[in-house]
Amino acid sequence: MVNIFYYNLIFLFSFMFMFMYIDILGIYVNLSLWYYGIDNYAYFLIMLSMWIIGLMIMTLDEFSLAKLVVFMSLLMVFILFFSSVSLIMFYLYFEVSLIPTFILIIYWGINPERVSAGFYLMMYTLFISLPLMIYLFWWFKELNTFNMILMTYELINFDLMFMDYIIMFSAFFIKLPIYLFHVWLPKAHVEAPVYGSMVLAAVLLKLGTYGLIRLMMMFVLGCMKYNYLLFSVSLVGSLMVGVLCLVQIDLKSLVAYSSVVHMNFLLCSMMTMFKLGFVSSYIMMIGHGLCSSGLFFMVNIYYMKTNSRLIFFNKGFITIMPFYVIWWFFLCSSNFSFPLSINFLSEVLMMGALMSWEVSLMVYLMLISFFSSAYSLYLFSSIQYGDSQIEESVNCGIMKNFLNLLMHLYPLVFMLLNLMVFY
Repeated sequence: MVNIFYYNLIFLFSFMFMFMYIDILGIYVNLSLWYYGIDNYAYFLIMLSMWIIGLMIMTLDEFSLAKLVVFMSLLMVFILFFSSVSLIMFYLYFEVSLIPTFILIIYWGINPERVSAGFYLMMYTLFISLPLMIYLFWWFKELNTFNMILMTYELINFDLMFMDYIIMFSAFFIKLPIYLFHVWLPKAHVEAPVYGSMVLAAVLLKLGTYGLIRLMMMFVLGCMKYNYLLFSVSLVGSLMVGVLCLVQIDLKSLVAYSSVVHMNFLLCSMMTMFKLGFVSSYIMMIGHGLCSSGLFFMVNIYYMKTNSRLIFFNKGFITIMPFYVIWWFFLCSSNFSFPLSINFLSEVLMMGALMSWEVSLMVYLMLISFFSSAYSLYLFSSIQYGDSQIEESVNCGIMKNFLNLLMHLYPLVFMLLNLMVFY
């Protein structure tokens, strides 16, 4: 009953926050814009954070004060990060978000390898971002301010050197994660509990994309000069990881690598520096957060029945647990941007932005879309069909699980009805 109270309270706050966004003569006005750093890009990411934390509390089978404290700490850090105007506080909350995530993996992970996963998480995301802090203080010495709005006006035509570009952006590229520095993500996902995987895929990766949006708005000239170098890495990496997904035998690894595909594709769209590229990437952030979180939740439901994440032991569930098949279908179809989800719209817009930048990218985009469809259908067909390893039939499921899945899919589909909020 205590868990029900807490997640109902969070959903209530999220709806109250949503109604702060009012429509005046067809123009959306955010009541918080002048008091905090909440603009169009931050608004729905804060709502996504509230939503996912509420869904994480729903996954708890029994009341745990320690877990609730960690969940609320995560929510507080996310809200402060997305609403921050000061660049130094922005960096501080970016780093502090690692602490509750590290606790989730180390304390409530199952396997002994969770220590290695936590080490990878800290090494990749914390230590590589330390040079950024030095640069922030150097900018403060030059401009006498940490305010991102004022810094944007001062630095928009500033010509970065390539090494400056790498140091400034590497912390956010690795949190994304960009291809070649993505090793920490599958390890963290595999060793994290279900609620750890949900928040890691849904919100934590979006800290990197949101940070890139803010920095790209500051250093427009430098980004237009050097973006093409990392653009090629992301585009080829998205294609290669898509092929890698087809040979995965671990359900969690497959979903984790699919996140790498989507985030690198998203990064390519942002690096065009078009308005359409930023808006489509923003829609993909919301859609991917809901879809990947739902997939990790579904993987955990099957893991609780078979005590294994291997595809070989998770087969034939269409006859054992038929009521979950429709949820699997909707989530897998959303994962490869099937219509009736905002992922479809975001991918179409991202392709439009990329082809406006360079028409010859059409071949790469077709291949990435093909492999995304292939591994999503491979995931669905592998676990629903085949010979089951479970002798007896399993109960159809509990209402809490269906409610959790509905809360993942409802915004994923019905946000298509009002797309003006993203513009």
